[in-house]
Amino acid sequence: MSATMRPEPIGRRVLVVSADIGGGHDATGRALAERVHKLWPGSQVGWIDTLDVMGPGVGHLFRRTYLTNVAATPWLYEFFWASIWRHSWFATASKWFTGAWAGRRLASVVETFDPDLIVSSYPLGSAGLAWLRRRRGLGVPIGAWICDFAPHPSWVYRDLDLDLVVHPAALPVAAVAAPGVRLGVCAPPVVDRFHPGDRIEAARRCGLDPNRAAVVVACGSYGFGHVEEAIRALVDIGDAVQVVAVCGRNEQLLAQLAALRLPPDRLLIRQWVDDMPTLLRAARLVVTNAGGATALEAWASGAPIVMYRPIAAHGMANASLMAAAGLAETARSPNALVACVRSRLVGPQAAEPPAPAAHSHLPDLGLPALADARRSTDDTRPATVTRPASWPLRSQDAFFLHVQSETVAQHIGTLLEFNPRPDGQALTATDLVALLSRRLPAIATLRRRLVVRGRWHRPGWVIDRHIDPTAHLDEVSVGPGDDGSAVLDRFWSQPLPDDRPLWRMMLISGLPDGRTRLAVKLHHCLGDGVSVIGVLDRLLDRPDRRAVGAKRPPGAPERVGVGGSEPGELVHRLRLTARGLARLATQGRAPATRFNRPARSPDRRLVTASLPASEVLRAARACRAHASELMLALTAAALAAVRPADRPPRLRAMFAVSRNPRRRAPTQGNWTGAVTLDLPLGPCAATDRVAAVRQSMRTALASGEAEAAGLVMRAMGVLPAPLHAALARRVYTNRHLNVIVSYMALPWGTRLLADAPLLAPTPVVALAEGVPLGIGVLRCRDSFEIGALMDESLADTGDEFVAALRTGLAELLHEVDAGEPATGGGPTDRVPAGGPAGRREGPTSPGVARCA
Repeated sequence: MSATMRPEPIGRRVLVVSADIGGGHDATGRALAERVHKLWPGSQVGWIDTLDVMGPGVGHLFRRTYLTNVAATPWLYEFFWASIWRHSWFATASKWFTGAWAGRRLASVVETFDPDLIVSSYPLGSAGLAWLRRRRGLGVPIGAWICDFAPHPSWVYRDLDLDLVVHPAALPVAAVAAPGVRLGVCAPPVVDRFHPGDRIEAARRCGLDPNRAAVVVACGSYGFGHVEEAIRALVDIGDAVQVVAVCGRNEQLLAQLAALRLPPDRLLIRQWVDDMPTLLRAARLVVTNAGGATALEAWASGAPIVMYRPIAAHGMANASLMAAAGLAETARSPNALVACVRSRLVGPQAAEPPAPAAHSHLPDLGLPALADARRSTDDTRPATVTRPASWPLRSQDAFFLHVQSETVAQHIGTLLEFNPRPDGQALTATDLVALLSRRLPAIATLRRRLVVRGRWHRPGWVIDRHIDPTAHLDEVSVGPGDDGSAVLDRFWSQPLPDDRPLWRMMLISGLPDGRTRLAVKLHHCLGDGVSVIGVLDRLLDRPDRRAVGAKRPPGAPERVGVGGSEPGELVHRLRLTARGLARLATQGRAPATRFNRPARSPDRRLVTASLPASEVLRAARACRAHASELMLALTAAALAAVRPADRPPRLRAMFAVSRNPRRRAPTQGNWTGAVTLDLPLGPCAATDRVAAVRQSMRTALASGEAEAAGLVMRAMGVLPAPLHAALARRVYTNRHLNVIVSYMALPWGTRLLADAPLLAPTPVVALAEGVPLGIGVLRCRDSFEIGALMDESLADTGDEFVAALRTGLAELLHEVDAGEPATGGGPTDRVPAGGPAGRREGPTSPGVARCA
């Protein structure tokens, strides 16, 4: 590692699994999210409500059932709670049922968010995650935080990497609840604002009398239990005590207390308190009855706790264990409550209660311990299982595994060029190994290993906990005058070993001026071009040394897996997809050309080009086209100039389209659709060619073909794997396309790799059977970087193709500067590629008519 490099914490992708039932689960989730941002600046935190994911109306039903059981039928709640303790078969059955239910519904959320760490504060969420670990090999670290003081069998899961309790006294209880579970002790999982402080100042800020003893009665967000009874008894103590009643969501309790007409100087009634940390710092005593979030917050704030007539089941269990640990007293009658308060707060014998004794616990709520967790994949599976559980590939990802052949590898990636580091030294393989060792634990995509799941099933992923970077990195030093092109061609011609995660890097050193080139390739089943950019974003640093991965400032976590399309939007999408299916069914075969021949070998040639962004955008604005449309037109012109004797009148290009990037995993998976459009190769003016491509592109985008193609890719996955493979190999050939073109805009600017500045990233796209050319275009801040991958049939035309691209842009600018009229109308380059189609030209557009 260079002297200038500093190990910076990498931003993580952390999924919080909680539920809105009571306030404790969400309170713990907020504390974990807060600590994630402090530990790993730049992290992105996703938030999922388990009950919302489990189905429409499930959350309302569970909340209503919980409230009814606690308030009206506590005996039934107690019976269910105790039965799970008494009968192991009942605990196993209930955990299996809820785990299978929640796990199946959580699967798509986990896949879409693509976390590298999952934390759960809700038992049904933990059950679902444990099911995903057992049945689908969910390989990222998973932890469960028990936000009740007393663990219960429904809270604790041995399939997870770490289950955390809040006090050593809870460890033996949790160990009995789930033998073999990995346990840890953490501090109370509350946000940092809950801490001891100046009680007098806190009382003033809350509008309380600092000369009187404040007793806060807070019984959770629902405010149920014998709250009114406790408040009557406390108010009767006298003026020495000032009672604060926090009613939470319980509007009925609020009305009942207001109707009591108790002395207002002795009772302050609050519905919902926004500044609960200050109120608890002001409290000389906290009266509660459940032992959940309120008790933990009071404990963290240094306020003594009295559990008054604890609610059934978990409330009684929490009260008993807290009393045994010396953290709370229990009062089961008004007289007992009054006696407790008087002994602590009233009279000459009253004394400031001692702070609870500190205990050793995992720092930072146990998050670093979870992130570093290592476990064997064998210790949670029965001996009868012959292969590890694995996460099945999505249909779209398996598609690219099926279409691979000995001569057509499905590799995508990028070629990066770097300047030397500030100390003048070139980037080395040692630097890369050190960086990858730090970053790989937070990049699950690069730890996915392919496994077979049987003949009739799609293959699956397992996520390896440890990856040896040296097994994925080669370094080649070239001599003077060699830019490494031959080495790169061999790199893109070689298959990826399938006994490890499907990616590889090659560092080319020895270039002039201390520059280096780094080739990165991933198998297409790991992801698409957007995924490659996402992976790079996790590996690269910003010049200001902020951690990578930041998507938003710390704040409210991103809600994932909730909501849906509005009815109007859904109808529109259905109609659009129906039109797209009709287009797919009627568009016929691609033009038959001598250009498209089956590859005879896996040999590839990569050629690169760079066009000034200012010139490309100026030409696009003049032609009222998006930059992607202009680059397609330049591609058509370059293809027309290469081997004119083999030139057909048109070629069908497949163009990738990303419709909704917010509903996709950022670093893994193929989430894009595609459209096909005809590129005119006949002789015509450059501006006319742009107009023809522009119309063809926007017609394709408006046709719904991208939506239909995505639907077809997903639907193919219902077939048995052999049929899926046969169909994929039939459709992804030169029968339906002649050339593959990809366009992306780089979403970030200057980046560093191990302190070496990135000069230019060049995209590389995969080929298809009988399709000898794949062109990737990446719009950067100052340039358009182009990578053209060719099979052996076009290898001798690479330099000619690059020269034709530059010539085509020069000719277009010449026409524009000469005052040639721009054909067509509609939006300018503000229209995004893959976005909503702009106004389309009619079939009699003069610009199109002049371009054969």
